[in-house]
Amino acid sequence: MKKLETMFYIVAGNALLAFAVCAFVVPNGFMLGGSTGIALAVQSWIPAPISVITAFVNVSLFLLGFVFLGKQFAMTSLFSTIIYPIILGLFEKLPVGTWFAGDTLLSAVFAGVLMGGGIGLVIRAGGSTGGMDIPPCILQKLKGIPVGNSMMGFDILILGVQILRGGG
Repeated sequence: MKKLETMFYIVAGNALLAFAVCAFVVPNGFMLGGSTGIALAVQSWIPAPISVITAFVNVSLFLLGFVFLGKQFAMTSLFSTIIYPIILGLFEKLPVGTWFAGDTLLSAVFAGVLMGGGIGLVIRAGGSTGGMDIPPCILQKLKGIPVGNSMMGFDILILGVQILRGGG
């Protein structure tokens, strides 16, 4: 029963995260870090759904994590690596971006609360959101660089690319 409960929280957390991206982030042109932020930046060069680009990024990073961090670590992020792009793809097909249009500040607050809550559910369940959590863990293992420092560095780099290409 514990495994089913864990999976429920990981799915619920990823669903909150995906909903926030589709309902608030994308319609308002907000910028993000992480694998979804990479997808938003790449989307200006490759006109593909965010879910498809995110899936490609997540699977690539998952394989990198498997090679450098081992099977045990990779298994904690496998479920989110698969489920997040699927749920994101479902929300992309719904008109959720039109439901909350109009108030940018309120949209930013809702996006932050829902995304934080979603990631919190996944982490509380003992899972990982995968994606850009993996390179900082690799850097910590190989070079001793603290995860928080390199994660912030990667997010700044991803946001910088989005700024250079004209926003989210």
